[in-house]
Amino acid sequence: MARAARAPAAPAHLPDPLMSVDLLTWYAERARELPWRGAGASPYRSWVSEVMLQQTRVEVVRGYFNRWMLALPTVEDLANAPLDDVLALWSGLGYYSRARNLHAGAKVVVAAGGFPTSFEGWRALPGVGDYIAGAVCSIALGLDEPAVDGNLERVLARVHSHPGGRAEITALARRLLPAGRAGDWNQALMDLGSSLCGPKSARCEECPLLAHCGAGREGQALEFPLKKAKRVAPARVAVGALLRRGEAVLLGRRQPQGLFGGLFELPGALLAEADPAADPELHPTDREDALRSALALAVADGAGLRLGVGALRGTVDHTLTHMRLQLYVFEAEVLSGAPAARVDGPWDTLRWILPSERASIGLSTLATKALDLPLRPAQGTLF
Repeated sequence: MARAARAPAAPAHLPDPLMSVDLLTWYAERARELPWRGAGASPYRSWVSEVMLQQTRVEVVRGYFNRWMLALPTVEDLANAPLDDVLALWSGLGYYSRARNLHAGAKVVVAAGGFPTSFEGWRALPGVGDYIAGAVCSIALGLDEPAVDGNLERVLARVHSHPGGRAEITALARRLLPAGRAGDWNQALMDLGSSLCGPKSARCEECPLLAHCGAGREGQALEFPLKKAKRVAPARVAVGALLRRGEAVLLGRRQPQGLFGGLFELPGALLAEADPAADPELHPTDREDALRSALALAVADGAGLRLGVGALRGTVDHTLTHMRLQLYVFEAEVLSGAPAARVDGPWDTLRWILPSERASIGLSTLATKALDLPLRPAQGTLF
């Protein structure tokens, strides 16, 4: 008979019950002033901010959040906005599936007639995991839900001299929540983890939890949680064609799903790892010729254009979570054909984009870097 699944157990020894008192007292005096907190908190604003804050520093998010709220102040505005406009507002933040999920989630919320009122309801929205659901429920709705991100996991692991683990620390956090104060408690631990109790430094002598912290008292804070071995992201090669018509540049908008989904880019391709043109052992001249051939084939197949591929404009290095990407950008001209997106191709539309339109379309950071390659020495950038 199969055993029933068992919920992860929290560490057995809980800290002093005064921990929450000390933590919340510190937070009342030291809380960061952020536009999505305090009077600025609401389900919509908390949701947008937490999505933006995934994999992104607070200092970067501030400006994006303020611009977003000026353009899309309500969930109805977001639901009704064209995806291109949403991606343009997001341009530069990276991890663009976050923006697409926000857009899709807003449509769900509007269709339902309002925001979810429970953890399970938030968890069911596109792209919303346990952390975001817990953060919005505790901060904006006042529900007693933990919101365990990297900061909370690190602080609570050190308090317990515990190896860490999201499931176990979440179980512990749920037991520790002060009733009715979950939002402040979660945010206090976020602030503590981002200021005094960082991943590479711990200012234990300034920490309000030192008296409750096993690792801190033993001078071992940096040993917890246990470090996980980092996976080395594989190196990949891509090619892109710089096609100009007067001041305009031909860009393709990727299909909604997948890498850089819904964003505009130079026509080209991410080469297969086994593609001979991606072989770093090739002689540089042979490799450039192979990359030109791969680019011409990709654009002919995906856009119906026969290209003359010219000089190498330059290369762009870009690191993603799952790969280290090097993009080779080539000058090119259209020899025959007209741009035409295929239903099963990489782009759902191809457009000649003027410099004045650049800010109004969704461009990935990779595409931005490619467009910013200099035309010639001392002659500026493309646009």
